[in-house]
Amino acid sequence: MGVLQMEARISIVIVTYNRPLLVQQTVRSLLNQSVQPFEILVIDDGSNPPLRITADFQNFKLIRFDKEKGLSNSRNFGINAAKGEYVAFLDDDTVVSQHWLEAVQKGIASGGDVLGGPLRPLYKANPPSWWTEKDFGYMAGVGNIYGKRIWGANMIFKKNIFYKIGFFDSRLGRKKGKLLSCEEDKLIKKARLCCHYLFLPEAEVLHVVQSKRMTLNYLIRWNYYEGKSNRILNGRRTIDTVYGLFMVVKNMLNPFVMFNKSSRIKQITDMIFRLGQLL
Repeated sequence: MGVLQMEARISIVIVTYNRPLLVQQTVRSLLNQSVQPFEILVIDDGSNPPLRITADFQNFKLIRFDKEKGLSNSRNFGINAAKGEYVAFLDDDTVVSQHWLEAVQKGIASGGDVLGGPLRPLYKANPPSWWTEKDFGYMAGVGNIYGKRIWGANMIFKKNIFYKIGFFDSRLGRKKGKLLSCEEDKLIKKARLCCHYLFLPEAEVLHVVQSKRMTLNYLIRWNYYEGKSNRILNGRRTIDTVYGLFMVVKNMLNPFVMFNKSSRIKQITDMIFRLGQLL
């Protein structure tokens, strides 16, 4: 356990569902920081069996929902329960670097209101030959360093921002096995209009990438729900979407795409995304 006290009070919210070993790993990495966390809230969103976890840390709290509420609703609950001036969100399959909180503290000291850092892969199996972090990593929650974008598995907000721009959209976010998303993008986009957005290269988090996340079946499913989420946010744009689908199919006939497995898979996932927007 670190001995330095954070200057800014940061409440760390972790929503978990049926990942007891992985979330314990996340909590352990938080207790091994170079600076001491202010508060850790683990929200068990209806795991079966119920999550059993303890931590040798005074400001650790486990909150249990008997029925699954979904990622967005659970995070919104965590925001209201948090006692810090800042709320940090981590996924339940992440491992934070030892100086993560220290880097976040420095970002806050420099005026950051919405902050985040790199999500690096922690592979549980060797990636297939066609897999590249730059092309496919975002479908497994890694690779945001390429665009210096803040993603949900490593993001921090000044708490009062939520009361100005709203909370996570409860129509979106993971729930009951559905890979709905875009709730984080929507909130961050609104926050950037009124707040200081800061990407912190040193605030690194490792994100577990299971072998199943590097299969065509998973990528197809992910893109379908990504398209569906996009439609929920933006409504049906039938003409644009149909035209986009036509262009994807046309590009698939390109000889380079036909004989390049990585490009072919990318075109397939783009097509599924367009279908998700329509259905």
